[in-house]
Amino acid sequence: MLEPVEPGTILNLIPLKVGKIRAKKEKVKVKVPARIHLSVLDMTKFAPKKPGGGGLGYGIGLYAEASVELSDDFCIKSKRKTIVEHTAKVLAKSVGYEGAFLIEAQDHGINHLGLGSTSATMSAVAYAVNAVLGKPLDLRDLRRLIGYNFVEEWSEEKVVPGFETGVGPAVGYYGGFVVISDDLEVVHRSCIPDDREVLLCVPQEESTLRSSRNAGEEEAELLLNEARELDMRDKEKKAHEVLINLLPKAMKGDIEAVGNSIWKLQFLGSKIAEIEHHEGGKQIYDLMKTIRERGAEMVGMSSVGPTIAVVFPKDCKAEMQNILDDHQMIKTISTKPDNIGVKILEV
Repeated sequence: MLEPVEPGTILNLIPLKVGKIRAKKEKVKVKVPARIHLSVLDMTKFAPKKPGGGGLGYGIGLYAEASVELSDDFCIKSKRKTIVEHTAKVLAKSVGYEGAFLIEAQDHGINHLGLGSTSATMSAVAYAVNAVLGKPLDLRDLRRLIGYNFVEEWSEEKVVPGFETGVGPAVGYYGGFVVISDDLEVVHRSCIPDDREVLLCVPQEESTLRSSRNAGEEEAELLLNEARELDMRDKEKKAHEVLINLLPKAMKGDIEAVGNSIWKLQFLGSKIAEIEHHEGGKQIYDLMKTIRERGAEMVGMSSVGPTIAVVFPKDCKAEMQNILDDHQMIKTISTKPDNIGVKILEV
């Protein structure tokens, strides 16, 4: 059973290089891309309040936004109020700032489908708060602070520790395709070619969406049991695939070869559990296989899903749409990779 806490509770004290606070009077507004999370590398290495395990994913053109300015009292305008409050207060405590903020924040509006709305929201809020305070933390420490204090909503007053590999904040700040090792370390970043398209599709079998609390409980049970057992079996195979096959090809910009490795990872370890815990797990595999055979380069289910994320050449767009027209979808989103990361909209 996950134990809920007050927003702003520091879950893990970690060493930080804290610079001088130079609080600004200007409002800072930023937007941060969401992430596709294609695979955890070793689920035995992480748990709530213990980030890590490694992972890989990439940025997409769905965004969380946050604007922050100094205030006499905390005032938060957001549908994700507890997440926003938690992020701002943890950061302020960690750098020794005792003041308050006026914060407005919004996510991309697609929750509990594997598209990283919580991670993107926390990353946007943390970046804007840090900027208002004169950037006392560098991006590495900012990413790690989010990861070691990552939470999900529990109620209108409480949050609960969540699972975090570090892929979301890394993609949010740097953009592109990233590979994360244990302890949230970035071991690779490269760009997905700008002429590629991204298609996100949610199969019909998942038409009944879960509440945030149920989603968190189900995810914890899945990740701490079956998925972990499967990674005990397959973690060496996953590490070998990433180190020997995926990374050299990613460094050369060979997106098709990277896609081959991503496809293999969909059939190893914890990813099997993530896909097969859906009632339509077989349909997810079948649909991904069809999409891949018809010209897509990178195909995989994002996080615990059920969203299938597809990267493909622009001239395959009509073919991709024809495939989806032949299957029942509750949602399809056409977008682009994001290779830039966080963008400052207003200072």
